[in-house]
Amino acid sequence: MPDEHDRWSRLQVVAVFLQVRKAWWLLAVMVLIAAVAVGWGAYATVVPAATDSGGANVEFWRLLGVGSGTLPVLTLASPMHALEAAGGAAYHRLRGWVLGGAFAVSAASVLTAMTVAVDPALTPLVARALLAWFGLALLGGRVLGWAYSWIPPWVAVCAILYWGHGTSGGYRWWEFTVQPAGHLPSLLLAVGLCVAGLAAYALTPWRIRHLAGTVASNP
Repeated sequence: MPDEHDRWSRLQVVAVFLQVRKAWWLLAVMVLIAAVAVGWGAYATVVPAATDSGGANVEFWRLLGVGSGTLPVLTLASPMHALEAAGGAAYHRLRGWVLGGAFAVSAASVLTAMTVAVDPALTPLVARALLAWFGLALLGGRVLGWAYSWIPPWVAVCAILYWGHGTSGGYRWWEFTVQPAGHLPSLLLAVGLCVAGLAAYALTPWRIRHLAGTVASNP
C-alpha cells in the first residue's frame, strides 16, 4: 500500500509540473506542426535572400523544423521559476525527463510526418536540424530566460536563409538546414550546437557558483 501511495503522489507531482507549464498546449502545437508538414511540408515560399534575384525558395519543412526543435525547451519556462530554482535533485531530474520526453515526442511527430507524407530522403536533414535548433534554444534560454528560448533559433534561421547561399548557386557549409545528409561540416555544427546547449542547460546558476568557488579555493 505505501508503494501505491508513493506512486500516486509522484504522478500528482508530474501532473502539476506539466499543468504549470501548459504542457498540453505544447503537445497540441507539436501535433499541429506534424499535421502541417503532412499537408504542406513540400510546398515552398519565396523569402528575401542575398542572391542575384534578391530572393530564394524555402520549403516549409525547413521552417517547421525550427518550431519542432524549440518547443521542447519551453517546458523549462515556468511562472514559478524563482520558487522552483530552490528545488532539489528530484525536481531537476523530473525537469530533465520532461525536457527529454518533449524533445522525443516533438522529433518523432515531425520526422514521422516527413517520412510518410513528404520525402523519406529529407528525414536525415530534418533530424540534423532538430539537434541544432534544440541546442540553440537551450543556449538562448540559459542567456535570455527559458520563456524567450525560441528567439535565437528564429533569428538564426532568418540569417541562415538570407546569407546561406553560395556564389556558385549552392549553399555555404554552415547552411545545415538543406545540405545533403552526408555533409560532415553541417552534421558537426548541428551536433556541436546540441552539445553546447545541453552543457548550458546543465550549468545551472548553482553549479556555476559552485565551480567558481572551487576554482577560487584552489588557485
